[in-house]
Amino acid sequence: MDSQPTLSLGTNHGRRVLIAGATWFLVYLASRFALQEFHLVAPWAWVAALAHLFAFFWFVAVVERALKSADELQRLIQLEALALAFSTTMVLLMTLGLMEIFHGGRLQFPLLDIWAMLPVIYAICFAVAYQRYR
Repeated sequence: MDSQPTLSLGTNHGRRVLIAGATWFLVYLASRFALQEFHLVAPWAWVAALAHLFAFFWFVAVVERALKSADELQRLIQLEALALAFSTTMVLLMTLGLMEIFHGGRLQFPLLDIWAMLPVIYAICFAVAYQRYR
């Protein structure tokens, strides 16, 4: 392989992915804030709880478009990173479940925020996959 894999954050697609991801995160934070601080009742509680899904599906569409325009090497790196991240997340959740058993009950771990570990796991797995193809 003569070509070096490149990170495409400087491209237009890369910026769109970052903007879509940031928008999804901000909508989630706004929804969470509204639910915790304003003690909304139905139907507004439903609206606040589900609002981030629209931003998420927009994020998925932007990522899909970016992947369609990526070259084969970039797609391979992304696929490998996704496969590594999925398996790592499964092992993490299985381990937390087993720890609850031997702990004798629920762990004092904020499950509301466990999702925040997933982008970190993906970033680590992306770095591993990226290094394999350098």
